[in-house]
Amino acid sequence: MEELDKLDVATGDAEGAKVRQKGVWKRFFHMLKLANLPYLWIVIYVALTVVEGQILIRIPQVNGNFFAGDASVGSVLKFIGFELLSTAVSLVMLFFNHIIRYRTNRNLRNTLWGKILRLRPAYFDRVSSNTLISRITIDTEAVNEIVFDIVLELLTSIYYLTLTLREMSAISLKASLIMLAFAPLSVLLAFIVGRLTMKLENKSKFQMSNLTDYLSELMSCLPLLKALNMQGYERRRGKKVVQDYYKANRNLIGLDLVSGIIGAIVGCLPEIAIILLGVSLMKKNELPASEWYMFYAYAGSLVGFVGTLTAIWNRSKSVQGRLNKVSDVLCEEEESIKNYVKESLEAGDLSFDGVTFGYEEKTVLENVSLTFPGKEVTALVGHSGSGKTTILKLLERIYEPDEGRILTGGREIASYNVRAWRENLSYVMQDPPLISGSIRENLLYGINREVSDKELYAVMEQTRLTEFIDSLPDGFDHEVGQFGSKLSGGQRQKIAVANAILTNADVLILDEPTASLDIISTADIVNTVKELSGKRTVVLVTHDKQAIGAADHIIAVESGGKVSEGKLADMLKTSGFFRTMMREEAAT
Repeated sequence: MEELDKLDVATGDAEGAKVRQKGVWKRFFHMLKLANLPYLWIVIYVALTVVEGQILIRIPQVNGNFFAGDASVGSVLKFIGFELLSTAVSLVMLFFNHIIRYRTNRNLRNTLWGKILRLRPAYFDRVSSNTLISRITIDTEAVNEIVFDIVLELLTSIYYLTLTLREMSAISLKASLIMLAFAPLSVLLAFIVGRLTMKLENKSKFQMSNLTDYLSELMSCLPLLKALNMQGYERRRGKKVVQDYYKANRNLIGLDLVSGIIGAIVGCLPEIAIILLGVSLMKKNELPASEWYMFYAYAGSLVGFVGTLTAIWNRSKSVQGRLNKVSDVLCEEEESIKNYVKESLEAGDLSFDGVTFGYEEKTVLENVSLTFPGKEVTALVGHSGSGKTTILKLLERIYEPDEGRILTGGREIASYNVRAWRENLSYVMQDPPLISGSIRENLLYGINREVSDKELYAVMEQTRLTEFIDSLPDGFDHEVGQFGSKLSGGQRQKIAVANAILTNADVLILDEPTASLDIISTADIVNTVKELSGKRTVVLVTHDKQAIGAADHIIAVESGGKVSEGKLADMLKTSGFFRTMMREEAAT
């Protein structure tokens, strides 16, 4: 089953790469394939459309009987019957429409969310979380709009248009041709308005994205904003962002107003023409009043269908931008799952062998070689921007080296399945975001095995959390709040470390675990790290002198990617950079 999953993902990746180079319709049909549309419901909906068309085309004929003086009971009953049947079919179609839309949205959102979970981690460095939320919640509606408001409505309008033209031609071919002469004018207007609408709506969506990003950033740091008395400045900044969004929408309103006025004028022309033509034909006794009424009703429907076709064009240009955004995500390259060895992961030293890596045009690491000894604690130190975080991302395989190799036990880590490799690592961030729920749920997050309370207490003892857990009336079931807001920084950090220990991963990465902690919490974390020596390979990114002293091995990274490594005593003798950094740390 796992091999089949890999094959499916690989196939989807290959198809996505091809589709990325294609036009909007190729992208659209690719998304329809992924959206798993409820085709049976759609077929029934189309069948109902055919039935409704046959009913609508008969109503003017029934009404025409009244103009011919036929007010018999049979004609009245036929009129009422057609009206009731038309209403019933319309209501059933509305029900099917809603069901198909909701099912399509559900299926496409599930597909998109699954795709996002499989994307390369580097993708999230360039695309914000708010943008991806918008793709799932808002932009997926574009597929429904294309399926129903464009494709199905287009086919329906063409079908109705064909039936109407057939009936009109049977009454008067000359008058029908005159009516069709106005169609190019409506098409030209639709083309111009459609292009302008797409441009202005894209600008509006861009400004909306700016507003969302601004608000989401500021909402997360309101206490800091108040502490720095920046309310006035941020109010002015926020006002400008809101004003930019307002201006973008104001332009859209102006376009709607102008296009509406011109559209109304253009729409009146064929109606005036048909009235004048009808009067002329009736004066010449070339067309009875009942047939003129039917022709007039059909002509009104024809104008409506042409207007619908132009509106469909406008909507297609409006939707195109959102469709492309969803398609871009679905066509994005996923993490590779091909050409991996099947053997279990090798334990041992983690080594960089001549590794070079950079972001776009900036090289961060150049021909770097270093070693994280197996089953030892290695302190990774260096100033901000020196490349420590990049080394961690390369270890996690968020990025791959531009040149060189990363080895474990003598084998390249790139030869292992990326998911299996990450299961071998456990990463604890500087400010770990806990999930909403209980302490137990956070301790067991990502743990795919049964964990007893006895084991939990053992890990609590190891991370110095036993006293805290025992002080809570609900113990492990205590709610931590959103992102762990009900806990202190030290408690959140210890829970994150405990979770990492419970994963039983061979490699434990701790990124500045003591940076924001008090002396007592720092000492607790350092003692926990000491106890891991000889049991796990620990990579400890830190500037804390106490934490560095607990390490078995030191790796110092200077600006420009220059690396020196060794035992603490040796580094103090041989590395001037490390000695200077330790003095700076002691001074602070």
